[in-house]
Amino acid sequence: MPVILQSELVEAISQHDKYLRGVSGGRRLDISMQTGHELDFSKKELMGAEFVGAFLNYSNFSYCKLQQANFFGATLNNSRFFEADLSQADLRGAQMQGVNFTNAVMNDANLSDGLLLRHQQGGGLGPVHSADAKLRMNDAIFRNVTAQRARFSSAIELSTNLSFANFKGAKLNGVNFTGSNLHGVTFENADLRGCNFSNANMSSAILLRANLDGATFDGADLTASLVHVEDFSAETFSHAKMTRTLENLEYSIKEILAEHRVWVNTLGREGKRADLVGLNLSGLSLEGIQLQAASLQKSLLSRSLFDHATFTMSDLSYCNASESSFVKADCRGVNFSMSRLDDADLQCADFSPMLISRTLEPTYWPANFSGATMQGARLRGADLHGAHLERTMLAGADLREANLEGASLVDANLTGADLRGAKLDKVDLRGAVGVK
Repeated sequence: MPVILQSELVEAISQHDKYLRGVSGGRRLDISMQTGHELDFSKKELMGAEFVGAFLNYSNFSYCKLQQANFFGATLNNSRFFEADLSQADLRGAQMQGVNFTNAVMNDANLSDGLLLRHQQGGGLGPVHSADAKLRMNDAIFRNVTAQRARFSSAIELSTNLSFANFKGAKLNGVNFTGSNLHGVTFENADLRGCNFSNANMSSAILLRANLDGATFDGADLTASLVHVEDFSAETFSHAKMTRTLENLEYSIKEILAEHRVWVNTLGREGKRADLVGLNLSGLSLEGIQLQAASLQKSLLSRSLFDHATFTMSDLSYCNASESSFVKADCRGVNFSMSRLDDADLQCADFSPMLISRTLEPTYWPANFSGATMQGARLRGADLHGAHLERTMLAGADLREANLEGASLVDANLTGADLRGAKLDKVDLRGAVGVK
């Protein structure tokens, strides 16, 4: 198999650019059945390029435009496709172990099985590459991937990181997701017939209008997920961990909140801290509620009203608060890490650090949104100074006039975010994307 060097690749990409622009001398990039190691394709426009059967381990395709590219039967192990656009790409039979697809777009892509054959001695046909199809995507990372209407193989075992991936309308029937990290994944209108979700982390997932015929959820964690349980048989989720309902609480919510107020006012000497972990509080009007230092991990808070509420030092990690309203809420020192806050209204909310010690050198506890998804969130005028926003998805967020002084936005996604008038002094933007 011929070897392609980086210097040769540069010239081939230049010719592909001419091909795309219809310039004389242009030629489609075709490195099918060639070998390259640690090649750099990053930030290039490679729409329609051919990579059939190529060996391209450890290559960098980050920020590439690869719409309709052909990777049939290619070997791409440990390569990077960060923020790449692979819409309608052909990835059938491709080996993608350890590949990082974080934030990639894979709408209508085909990742189903495929076998590249060639003539062998004796006249018969045999596989070009010999590899276990079930390990094709072992240890691959699909965090924040958008893969609407994509096709996956039923033979692939995806015990990998798929957190916050968007598989809306995807064809995933028969896929084995056993033990996978599916936190915050969107499966709306997806074909999930016969899928195995045993022991998978599906907290904050969206399963609205998904086809779950024959799917199994034994041991799956579905807390804070959006699913109309009544649309399915009683056995579908009988062995899964589901969101708790108010009706199943030992005490009424009114009694729990009253005990919590006593606990706060007596600094923990009396009363009891509110334990609302994994509770369904969606669609409720709870304006002005006092929940300082409460436990709300993995709670379902979507489409609820929390305007002027107090959540100082509360733990709301891994919760689902999409489309909820926290206008002018006091959320100093709050923990929203790995939570879903898409389209939430957080205008003029206070997410500044909480003073926790008044010694000679005062100690402050910052708000934490690390790893959360806040696409389309309204944060105009919010105080986020000093906040942890590492790896946070803020695409399309309204951050006008927000205070982000000293905040950490390392590896955050700010594509399409509105930062007009925002305070950005001493902001850490290392690795952040979408920043102009």
